[in-house]
Amino acid sequence: MSYKAILFDLDNTLLNYSMSELKSMQNTVEKHGLIHKATFSWNTFWALFSDVNFRYWNERLVSNYTIYQVLEYSFRDTLQGLALDHSEARLLSTLYWETFCRACDFEEHAMEILTHLHGRHKLAIISNGIGEAQRSRLAAGGMNHFFDALIISDEVGYWKPDKKIFDEALRQLSIDRSEALFVGDSLRDDYVGAVNAGIDFCYYNRAGLPIDADVRPKYVVHSLMNVASLLGN
Repeated sequence: MSYKAILFDLDNTLLNYSMSELKSMQNTVEKHGLIHKATFSWNTFWALFSDVNFRYWNERLVSNYTIYQVLEYSFRDTLQGLALDHSEARLLSTLYWETFCRACDFEEHAMEILTHLHGRHKLAIISNGIGEAQRSRLAAGGMNHFFDALIISDEVGYWKPDKKIFDEALRQLSIDRSEALFVGDSLRDDYVGAVNAGIDFCYYNRAGLPIDADVRPKYVVHSLMNVASLLGN
């Protein structure tokens, strides 16, 4: 199949979100001095924060919380849960967000595949992230010049797997859905979204996870460089 455009998810597809999140939090608690509290345990803190933050993030559309509220409440609840002073939750959340927005940890072969595809295909990102962070991280990594369009959920008002966010990408690129391939790491958001939108999907199975029999992505790759091979260029 000859595609005019290759659409990419961003987090844990082109950028290693998990690594950036971890390093940003480690830098935050170190810079703030939280890590030096006598009762502070990094492993306990990180495990609790991850659970609390995941809940607030998943509920953000119902609660109508901004990313700043999600982070502040996540720090507040975590510190309270650990019997630590939660009065500086807002300060910590601001420090973390500023640090994270400057973080750019590449997924393996991300720059190579973008360099290879650039000029051969239109390139775009479809992300469920926050525009402020996604644009800043791309700029920090020197990646933003690769893309003809950035479609980010909090900017367009649609979230994967809603087909409308894919339709917006097609509109901005002036292509038909049959002319696009979407590459992503999530079967819940990326695969289902691509199916909803009638776009071919390439599953970047970065962790080598088993795939249920009823899930049938058009392509499966374990390395981003394999995307070039399946395109035949």
